[in-house]
Amino acid sequence: MPLARLSIREIRSRPARSLLTLLSIVIGVSAMVATYLASDSAQLAQIAMVRAVTGNASLEIEAVGGASFDGKPLEPVARLKGVKIASPILRRYSNMTVKKPLGNALPDAVDSREPTSKRYRVQLLGVVPELDRQVRNYTLVAGKDLESDSTDSASILMDAHFAESAKVSVGSSVDFLTKNSKSWIQSAEIVGLVKPNDASSGIQSGLIVAQLRTVQRWTESAGKLDAVQIVLDKDVKIEQIAEAVGAILPTGLRVRQPTMRSQVADESTVAMQQGLRLATAFALIISTFIIYNTFQMNVGERRRQLGILRSLGATRRQLLWMIVREGLWLGLIGTLLGCFVGNFGAAILRSSTSKLLQIEIPPSPWSVWPYAIAILCGLTVALLGAFFPAMRASRLSPSEAMKVVAQGEFSTSRAAWLWLGGSLMIIGLAIQALAVLRVINLSHVVFGTMVMKIGIVFLLPALIGDLTAWVTWTLSLFLKTEGMLARRQILRHRGRSSLTIGIVFIAMGTGLGMASTILDNIGNVEAWYSRSIVGDFFLRAAMPDMNSGQSADMPYGLTEKVQAMPGVALVDTLRFVRARSNESSVVVVVRKFNSQTQDYFDLTEGTEAEVMKGVRSGKVVLGSVLSQRLNLHIGNTIPLETNEGSTTLEIAGVTNEYIAGGLTLYLESEYAKKLLSVDGTDVIVVKANPNDAKQVEAQLRALCDESGMMFQSYVDLVKVIHDTLNGVVGGLWAVLALGSVIAAFGLINTLAMNILEQTREIGMLRVVAMTRWQIRRMILAQALIMGIIGIVPGVLTGIWIHYVINLTTMPVTGHAVLFKIYPWLLLGAPMIELLVVVFASMVPAERAARLNVSSALQYE
Repeated sequence: MPLARLSIREIRSRPARSLLTLLSIVIGVSAMVATYLASDSAQLAQIAMVRAVTGNASLEIEAVGGASFDGKPLEPVARLKGVKIASPILRRYSNMTVKKPLGNALPDAVDSREPTSKRYRVQLLGVVPELDRQVRNYTLVAGKDLESDSTDSASILMDAHFAESAKVSVGSSVDFLTKNSKSWIQSAEIVGLVKPNDASSGIQSGLIVAQLRTVQRWTESAGKLDAVQIVLDKDVKIEQIAEAVGAILPTGLRVRQPTMRSQVADESTVAMQQGLRLATAFALIISTFIIYNTFQMNVGERRRQLGILRSLGATRRQLLWMIVREGLWLGLIGTLLGCFVGNFGAAILRSSTSKLLQIEIPPSPWSVWPYAIAILCGLTVALLGAFFPAMRASRLSPSEAMKVVAQGEFSTSRAAWLWLGGSLMIIGLAIQALAVLRVINLSHVVFGTMVMKIGIVFLLPALIGDLTAWVTWTLSLFLKTEGMLARRQILRHRGRSSLTIGIVFIAMGTGLGMASTILDNIGNVEAWYSRSIVGDFFLRAAMPDMNSGQSADMPYGLTEKVQAMPGVALVDTLRFVRARSNESSVVVVVRKFNSQTQDYFDLTEGTEAEVMKGVRSGKVVLGSVLSQRLNLHIGNTIPLETNEGSTTLEIAGVTNEYIAGGLTLYLESEYAKKLLSVDGTDVIVVKANPNDAKQVEAQLRALCDESGMMFQSYVDLVKVIHDTLNGVVGGLWAVLALGSVIAAFGLINTLAMNILEQTREIGMLRVVAMTRWQIRRMILAQALIMGIIGIVPGVLTGIWIHYVINLTTMPVTGHAVLFKIYPWLLLGAPMIELLVVVFASMVPAERAARLNVSSALQYE
């Protein structure tokens, strides 16, 4: 217990150093928690949006090509032995408008700047109520349920969480934009609010449930279904029932188990997750080095104290446990704070992912696992950082510990450090090479990069003598005498100095490599949309759903109405359709390709002329991710499941693609109608005559205000893309910036310790007429020498990390990102880091310059 109180006193006596240790752990742990929670939330949101529709269904019948089908031939399915329920549904996406009540205010008194309505993208589900209740497990929390025999066909049920967000309740009236040619706007009354009873209850899905015939009428889909959901009796084998159902299905239909995960959404987030994992890994490495360095300093400062404790009878085990316990206490506090901060980081990442997937992503249900893993990693980092200094301290004899300055602080030979560091560096490079060559999993690139950087840090103790000599010679023009004194102090404690340089090196290399990669990817996206998204104005009912590629229905006749507007030069249309190829989910982008001069694709394979000729003759263009996943390229054929069975289509080209995660297949609209029975439009692309752009914009805005559709100019759309990009990379920039701050604190820590050990020497230098300004220059020289040694190899390693990440981008994300050197970044980043080093030296330098000479001479 006395030793425990002594540990608490030591932690309190060095608040700045303890805070640095805590901060380093907080950053690593919070990055881990934020990444895990944000990823988990996105996955649960994807699952919940599917589960909200599929419910308890064990099997689902749907058209092979994803189109609607006639439900009459499927009536025998419900009579099969083992089938408990066969519930027909019609799924459609729509744009729902909620009008704000004016209350007692007069219309003229309402602020014209305030929107009088709000729009939401929703999923309309047409069901037979008595069957649907047995498929989807939900509780009615307000109002009443739908009634099958009711004559009120404009009644709907709404998800309670979504209703709360939209600020509507039972009795509220809402409007839906539909394809109905007689009336684009359909009004409905909310008669009940429901809440799912499964794990998806906390996920807002924007689900609207109505009677099947109501949705069929709204969408002019009389007699049509999108799926039949099958609930089985207990103790029956799904495979046997699936075989029996498949035997009676007409051509073009299939039976399968509902998919709980979206491959499209997974592909959309893979690059972000890869970057976050890399940043988190390096944050944990920096934490370990800082803790190790901090405890090396603490042990050095407490040598005499430890010697006295040994003389008084404290055992080596007691001293070891005392120091390790201090590390674990700091690790536990830092880990708990990191878990708390990680929740805020997760909120930021959820917001970014929400923009990327175009779905609402509330926090995931509470789980102990992300916090348990984070606590384990945080404590492990703290234990590793504190154990080795504690082990060295516990092995000191009382007489050796009583010495003011440690002798042989770095006992390992130069050859041993060269062998250890070189071996780790070669192993890390080998792992990266094997991963890039696909001999091992690509995810091991992160591990290989970590091992390589640790190896370089372990090379520093062997090379620090030569490196400091070269840097001191370089600085001799400005800091000759001060530089020589600074070098001597750095070499006096090679281990501490090497780790400090290592922290600067890791921060510089990781920051530069990740920053360059982020710039490459942003440039790639900009090149893509400048080529692929060509148009002056865009009309849509709602943003497309990333889980299925589907969007809200647009009214029939709208395209023709837009085309007839004065000043419109060209109208193009887009439709996103779910399909499958070799059991892989794909999104077929159906396009008219009306322009003969427009450059539609950011091609990675094929020429524009040949590709457009092929597309207009029925060939397809693959998205880059789909091409990579299926290993299909120009000239190959791709199988596609259609309503008439499987067919093969020739590939005319491959395009860089970000829509639907790159799992796309472009098909000309006339051929899509034949193969997939494609009907309707998701996006109308309008090009105006140059002199009539303002007139066309005014007409389109008026049309959208009237019908409740979304209007976007090209500038608006580009802003949405940039906002999404900024959100996705924001978390990465934050982690990298914090790494630089931590490196600066580590440098301050080392300089402060050096000054403490130089106290008597500084006093002697002041006696022989060394000025305070020269003392400041000496401390600055220490910072510059260590900073330059860390920054220069950090820049080279950053270029290497940038290159390796680019090599893995195509296999991981399917996007071929061009490796590009950014001279302004290669010059600017080291200069900024050097400024950080200079500023970090100011406080220790001022402290050294203001030492009292008489007190310094008496210091031991």
